[in-house]
Amino acid sequence: MKKNLLLKKFATQFWGLPLLLPLIMMPMASALSVRLWLPEGYVYLIYLPLAMMIALMMVFHWSALPGIAIALCWHYFNRYTPAQAIIIISVFLITLSLCWGGYSIQAHRRWRAGFGEMRTAALRLFWLAFAMPTLFIVLLQIVTPMNILPLQHSVFVNNPFTIRTLLNYQSALLALLATAQLFYFVLRVIRNPRFFYTLRQRCRSQFAGGVTLKEWLLWLGLVLFLMLMLMQFRFNQENLLTTDYGLPLLLPLMLWSATRFGYLFTSFSWGLMLVVLYQLRDRFMSPPTDGYHLAVISANLLVFTLTILMLSALSTRQRRLLEKASRMAITDPVIGLPNVRALSQSLAKSPGAVLCFLRIPDLDRLSRTYGLQLRIQYKRSLADHLKHWLQPSEDVYQLPGFDLALRLEHSANQARIESLEARLKDYHLSWDGLPIHPDVGISYCSVLPPVLYLYELLGEMSAMAEVALHSGHAENLQQKDRLPAQRQVTEKLAMLQDIQLAMQNGGFYLMMQKIQGVRGDDYYEILLRMVDSRGEHIKPAEFIPIVQEFGLTWEVDRLVLEQILTFVDSHREHLPGIRFAVNLFADTLCRPQLAAEIATRLRASSIEPWQLIIEVDESPMLSNYSWGNRNIAQLRQLGCRVAIDDFGTGYASYSRLKQVQVDILKIDGSFVRNMLNSSLDYRIIESICVVARLKRMQIVAEFVETEETASALRKLGVDYLQGYVIGEPEPLKNLLSTPEKEDDISL
Repeated sequence: MKKNLLLKKFATQFWGLPLLLPLIMMPMASALSVRLWLPEGYVYLIYLPLAMMIALMMVFHWSALPGIAIALCWHYFNRYTPAQAIIIISVFLITLSLCWGGYSIQAHRRWRAGFGEMRTAALRLFWLAFAMPTLFIVLLQIVTPMNILPLQHSVFVNNPFTIRTLLNYQSALLALLATAQLFYFVLRVIRNPRFFYTLRQRCRSQFAGGVTLKEWLLWLGLVLFLMLMLMQFRFNQENLLTTDYGLPLLLPLMLWSATRFGYLFTSFSWGLMLVVLYQLRDRFMSPPTDGYHLAVISANLLVFTLTILMLSALSTRQRRLLEKASRMAITDPVIGLPNVRALSQSLAKSPGAVLCFLRIPDLDRLSRTYGLQLRIQYKRSLADHLKHWLQPSEDVYQLPGFDLALRLEHSANQARIESLEARLKDYHLSWDGLPIHPDVGISYCSVLPPVLYLYELLGEMSAMAEVALHSGHAENLQQKDRLPAQRQVTEKLAMLQDIQLAMQNGGFYLMMQKIQGVRGDDYYEILLRMVDSRGEHIKPAEFIPIVQEFGLTWEVDRLVLEQILTFVDSHREHLPGIRFAVNLFADTLCRPQLAAEIATRLRASSIEPWQLIIEVDESPMLSNYSWGNRNIAQLRQLGCRVAIDDFGTGYASYSRLKQVQVDILKIDGSFVRNMLNSSLDYRIIESICVVARLKRMQIVAEFVETEETASALRKLGVDYLQGYVIGEPEPLKNLLSTPEKEDDISL
């Protein structure tokens, strides 16, 4: 324990590493700095000590200043007179203190952030990359006229407006821009060797998505090839690539790195490349190179460096923002739980899972009473309660409204589902001192990737969870004779596609069945049939539920209306006064503009309203103040007749007849079929007839299959008979080959 504490202090206190490292790195930075002799004197092509000092300050803050001062003294007192050394050291320390102080004051605690942090990029560029070399050169030019510093055979220049001063200034700028990061990473690894693995992980995390080892090796191969060409290695013939003309060719390679490999890798590799290039400058720079040429090369490298570093930082930041946006896109911003999109991604990656659906409808009522915050808090706290029970790879997902979903491991068995039920029953939320414990309906099923129709599957599970609320236990979507949930959804969507194709390509066709009036006023009921894309005939019981579930009721009803009105209009001379009954879905009857739309179509076809009878199944939608009841009244006022189909089953009841005003009542065939053998069915039909007479409704009996049944119904006062004994369903076009007499089909 004491040893670890001592090592930690040694790595941070001014008497430890901050004191030792400058003594080691100052000679190294000076040795790696590149000087070149010009006729006017020496100039620096790249000057590294300033970059090394900034890196030390970035790692150790002010603790590094004493070590830097000692290293400067050790370095310069051995090369210059005491007066010269004091001036040079003072310039270094004043520059470093002012610039680092300005940066740390403005950056506050963010000065600790590593390179590549965009929030401090502008401050670093100004204080550490621009202000520091500028102030350093300015201070040197101020003290140079004092004739204390040596002017002959040195880098010091008396006249500030010369190429030598410009080159020295550019060398400091270039080193601070390109190599400060390199020194910083080296220092961090020396201070803590494990940082190497952290740095490697950070570099990998900044790589763009889709970067492969082959791409990285290709980039590295091109860089090495160009570096070798610049270094010549005794090629037989000189070409443009073996001169400083080849330097700009590094730019597209580094731009490639900036956009694909991220800031950390790009800044590290570019700094290392610059150091290597300048150390081997004699391979591509000819000795008689003049100062102006060197200034242009240095300026180009400065622009390259700034462009590469800024582009790599922006590209990295953009990728981080996109990743953040992607994470936000799969997280509900209010509840804070992963959403359906996250669930879809998790199911796609998982080899298999058990999906649980939690339906909590009481939350809707409670949130209206106590506010929306209750719903939010309940979902959050319930999710926290369940997460303690879940395995690490499992999760809770937010669904719209008052539902939640759970993804369990594929190995989850019935015992885990029962454990989930028990955990939900034990949970309650305390809200303003009141225990909130709403009922939760649970449904579950096993899913295997790919889950192509997740939203439809969740809809199925929602319905099963509603059943679970009444049964009191979790419902399995795949239990007993149920098809697997995904297979059910797939078959539904396949049927939906067939329905849509049938609507587009004429796959729906019309049949008709005669309804015989006891007074001779016969009419025909239109029956809808469908042929799928394989030419197979589909039963109405198979496609009608899909039409209702996916909201295609009006599209199908409109198609039937258009076909039958077109038929009547086209054959009015052959079939004068013909009447048809058309079945409409209850949803269609609740369209606010239905009556107006039908009236418009009747006028366009010049068809009388009494020729159209609207049949609709009884539904709770047909209440006193619903649009369905309003449309019934408007259609009757228009002149159409309205019939309630299949009376006696489903929602139909005598009390419902008080609310609905219609013209015709159709008795369900289940009563008619056995009326001669069941006294109960006979009495039900008899009572329906009595009630219908009181309401002044006409009566239609379905499924009339024998003459005895037909005779009994006529005695009860039934007005119309429909069934196989009267006529079987047949194609609508058969009406044209067997025309009825006008007096048989008139009112």
